[in-house]
Amino acid sequence: MTHLVRRLTASVFTAAVVSALSLGFLATSAPAGPFTNGNLVVEQLTGTSGSATPINVVEYTTTGSTVQTIAFPSSGANQQTDSASATSNGYLNTYNGYLSVPGQNLPVGTASAAASNTKVNSILDTSGSVVTRTLFPTSGVMPFNGNNYRSSIATTGSTFYAAGTGSSNSGGIWYNDGTSFIQVSATGAGLVNNMRNVEIYNNQLYFSSSSGAFLGVSSLGTGLPTTAGQSATLQIDLGTNGSPYGFVMFYTNADNVLDRAYVADDSTNALTAGINRFDFSSGAWSRTSAFRFDTTSGLLSSGTSGANIASIRGLAGTYDSLTSTASLFATTTEASNNRLISFADSGSLSTSTPFTTLGQAGNNQVFRGVDLVPVPEPTSLATLGCAAGLYAVLRIRRRTA
Repeated sequence: MTHLVRRLTASVFTAAVVSALSLGFLATSAPAGPFTNGNLVVEQLTGTSGSATPINVVEYTTTGSTVQTIAFPSSGANQQTDSASATSNGYLNTYNGYLSVPGQNLPVGTASAAASNTKVNSILDTSGSVVTRTLFPTSGVMPFNGNNYRSSIATTGSTFYAAGTGSSNSGGIWYNDGTSFIQVSATGAGLVNNMRNVEIYNNQLYFSSSSGAFLGVSSLGTGLPTTAGQSATLQIDLGTNGSPYGFVMFYTNADNVLDRAYVADDSTNALTAGINRFDFSSGAWSRTSAFRFDTTSGLLSSGTSGANIASIRGLAGTYDSLTSTASLFATTTEASNNRLISFADSGSLSTSTPFTTLGQAGNNQVFRGVDLVPVPEPTSLATLGCAAGLYAVLRIRRRTA
């Protein structure tokens, strides 16, 4: 058959979705406070090896002040860890009022964490509390079998998309509907088994990949698909040797058509490394710039090598149509004590564009994914009568729920 339907029901794995509160998650992790609208969240792995390392979600202001650190339990019933040496792992995302964090249900120190079939996903709400903890199946048909579970994005407090790679075509994108896992990406024609970051912009599912014919950012299906066999379409082509990770997409006017994108590339390829800007015109996306980061001068750079030249992996951002300025936030590629940085594009990026280091992960620690904090969904804002706030959120974030 063209598309192998992979759907795992509750009878296959009992109690896969559990309430974090019923398991006492908050009692065994650092007390969380409500997220503050406009701040950032970045995933910090407290180690640099391939063994299971602790996960922290750190909230920063956009000027670099640490607000709070939410530590996931590193052992016990509610443990969630990840591999720090797997550079494609650890990409959290926010959407529709929820923050989704991928990981492994392993105690700290377990070897070869990325390949373990003990995947777990946690969803936090705007209070900073885990509302759903979902265990992946550990036998039978398993998402990302024997390989990397890289990123996730929640659509509600109990449903989410997960992206990664795996043996026997078990990679790609899976959807969890609160009860079952469905492999929504095609496994026949249009197969993309190796995916990195999964995102939603303008109610459309996108992913990044450096595999096969999908070297860039692609859409999957139409809208937010929940059934198997969805084909991928390459939208933004990074070209040969591209290595895309995080990406953000905006519309810069009122027509609701995405026309500006930024893509993080962790390679040293002169054409694509660092921050790539793409603009949409005449029905196609075209690259308008690509720059690395000079950690000595604090400026964007066209250099491709040297101890002071870094690329980026995690990427988030906002766009202000009133000032025609994109504010971008990224995590750099240093193997240890890497940076959370910010920079702005008010027209064109160049080697005179400065960037600011907002924070560093710490010695033998590393930052991975970054995003804006989850904010109440638009219906909640409308209920509160915050029409102006709703407009600002939609205008800036460009992620429409």
